[in-house]
Amino acid sequence: MRKRFLKGNSVDIDELESRFCTEATALDIELKHQMAILDLLSPLKEGSPGVREHYAHSLRVGLLAAHIATVTFHDAKALLFAGTVHDVGKIAIPESVLTKVSGWSEIDALVMQEHVMSGYEMLKGIFDFSAEIMLWHHKFQKNGYPKVLPPLLHEYSDSTQVLIMEHGRLLALADVYDALHRSNDKFGGRLSGLKIRELMFELNPDKTKLVSYLYQTGVLTT
Repeated sequence: MRKRFLKGNSVDIDELESRFCTEATALDIELKHQMAILDLLSPLKEGSPGVREHYAHSLRVGLLAAHIATVTFHDAKALLFAGTVHDVGKIAIPESVLTKVSGWSEIDALVMQEHVMSGYEMLKGIFDFSAEIMLWHHKFQKNGYPKVLPPLLHEYSDSTQVLIMEHGRLLALADVYDALHRSNDKFGGRLSGLKIRELMFELNPDKTKLVSYLYQTGVLTT
């Protein structure tokens, strides 16, 4: 049975990296690809404490997305890849914006939105399928972005195109769940597990049955 990764903020980066490598190895991801993913994210790891939190967030989201995939019968390998690199574009975001925890302006929000396309540009040509999936991780929220997606990198079958979007939707669930565990002035600071559960239903009205199932099975917890 895979471990639960709900208490990411109390787990140090070394342990998160160890969990990532263990999971990746279990999913038959080659060591060179594991190292390539961690190398891509290394500027976040080597930054200030506020920047490093985005590195830890990336690892937690990758692990949780893979866990979600195992109970929804999706490709856990694809979601571990895409989940771990989903925020790689934050490398290009100014630290003054990236580490803000309160007092966000509309300009700050627009600058932060750029991380999706920046990440896509960093990934394409290296991990194309992950690049396609991560494009969707903010598309399903209110006022989702990017507004216009770039053309597909390859000629995928219709079923594969649907899977890309489905994987992106599961990634979005993992992303918002982890984000809600961090102190967030948008929702009044540090949230209880019960409040996070309430918000998971509120923020994902199209996936209430799935959210309920993930809590029932212990993938998500209070």
